[in-house]
Amino acid sequence: MEKHYNNTNGSLYKFAEHHNLNAYEFDIIKRIVRCRKKGQFLQDLDKTINVINLYKSESIVNDKT
Repeated sequence: MEKHYNNTNGSLYKFAEHHNLNAYEFDIIKRIVRCRKKGQFLQDLDKTINVINLYKSESIVNDKT
């Protein structure tokens, strides 16, 4: 298994399942946890902000129906 797949503390997938996260929440947490590992910290944070804004906008649309 590749080094960056070290799941000795449990995988993010198991965490997401345990906390009953939806796809947006899982993606946001995954990006936050991994942003320092990839070496593109600010770019990854900006992508996370984009996902948060998308989640907010789609949640607002769904709340109105």
